[in-house]
Amino acid sequence: MMEERYLRAVRDALVRHQQWLLRDPTGRGRRANLSFYDLAGLGLNRVNLSGAKLTGASLARARMIGTVLSKADLYGADLSRADLTGAQLQGADLRGARVDGAKLQNANLQGADLRRGMVLDAGELRAAGNSDGTTTFVGCSLTQAVLTDCRMAQCDFSGSDLSGADLSGSDLSGAILIGADLTGATMRKATLDGVLMCGARLNEELRVALERHGVDVDGTGLTTTAARMSDLIAEHQIWVEKLGKGGERIQFQRIDLRGYNFANQLLCGAVMRFSGLRGADFSGAKLMMADLSYSDLRDADFTSADLSGCNLEGANLAGAKLWRAKFRKVDLSGDGSRLWPTSFAKARLTGADLRDASLAGVVLRGTDLTAIKTSFATLKGADLSAALGWQPCEAPA
Repeated sequence: MMEERYLRAVRDALVRHQQWLLRDPTGRGRRANLSFYDLAGLGLNRVNLSGAKLTGASLARARMIGTVLSKADLYGADLSRADLTGAQLQGADLRGARVDGAKLQNANLQGADLRRGMVLDAGELRAAGNSDGTTTFVGCSLTQAVLTDCRMAQCDFSGSDLSGADLSGSDLSGAILIGADLTGATMRKATLDGVLMCGARLNEELRVALERHGVDVDGTGLTTTAARMSDLIAEHQIWVEKLGKGGERIQFQRIDLRGYNFANQLLCGAVMRFSGLRGADFSGAKLMMADLSYSDLRDADFTSADLSGCNLEGANLAGAKLWRAKFRKVDLSGDGSRLWPTSFAKARLTGADLRDASLAGVVLRGTDLTAIKTSFATLKGADLSAALGWQPCEAPA
């Protein structure tokens, strides 16, 4: 909890900023300069912070519903998991900011600057945002957001929900949209050179428009490691068998392994996030506690694979074969007090084959289960209260 003196200084700065916005004739108004301040978790709903200086500030988990941040300096700031629903961020400087997991539904970022930008340390003061200067909106909710005329070259929107968003006229050169939901999004006159859209969810109209402009929606620019994958798997198996005291764990992001054969491999604890794995063969593989979140797993084969405790959040598993796959909870403590579930949160399972598999105990928050193929046991005991489109389509025996 913030000290009273610290909170008083923040409050006074906000009061003077309101006077500055009104051009207070008494001269008491002053533009708020809260650069490098720790404002994490603070309630700032509907406060007018237009033009405020918040360079390097921490606003993680801050409550900023309807807050006005137009032309605010948020260079190198941390806005991760903040609630910015309906916020006004027109012309804001968000270079180098970390906005991962934030809520930005119906927010207006018209003309905002989301390019790379590194803040140099000022003595003991360090920016709360990304130290490497990248701007990240990973896993954000940006439904119906206005992102027109933005500069967002190389900005990372992996796994974000941009459904219904308007990105018209924006520069998306080299932007990362791996696993993003772009259904109903508008991208008229957007610059899309080198954009990465592997596993992105697209409606047919947008897909056709993007392909007409030469965009490879299935993985252009991803790093390929197929040539040395067998050696890496061998090292990983040693790591698993020696409980991390030998070998080397597989830890990748944004790799291109479309169609690769992982059948019957020991891949417990492997990390292959935001990757292109469309059509890969994981049949019979042991993937306990592996992390495949936000990966493109369309048409992948997980027949009889063990996915217990696996993280598949935000993954695109449309048409995947999950017949007889195991999704059990993993006992982390050995006494049943800490059980780690398999997660399909926000994943897309449209048309996936889940026959002879059980979703009981699996995290299905926001999971798209449209037209899945099931058998009697598939949905028995499963919590479908937060799932989407889960009416099953029975497959013939």
